[in-house]
Amino acid sequence: MPRAKKKADRLKQVYRWLVEFFPTPYPTRLNLFRGTKRMSEHGYVVHESRNLIIHIDLREPLYACLDTLLHEMAHAVVWKHQRVEKYYATHSDDWGIAYAKIYRKFFEEGGRKESHDF
Repeated sequence: MPRAKKKADRLKQVYRWLVEFFPTPYPTRLNLFRGTKRMSEHGYVVHESRNLIIHIDLREPLYACLDTLLHEMAHAVVWKHQRVEKYYATHSDDWGIAYAKIYRKFFEEGGRKESHDF
């Protein structure tokens, strides 16, 4: 499958690739939106109905949306707390390691091209 041309379709392609290679403790979903749901945030991840939902603002350029998607996926990968309603995702050491692995696989180990097939 070729690389998707529309921004939303490309983000969905990359998201499917991320889910394949980086398992999360809860099922995840991707929500793409236009406009500010939370002020000054390009994206965020929340726990709703036993799912982690990654929200990405489509008003940003594609490269910023991709970087935000990788960033938020790292939060989803390290989400470990049972009491998720009181948990706020932080930039811990575990998150940093997960983000580095995701970033490296995507940008340096061929993930950009691999993700075209998803």
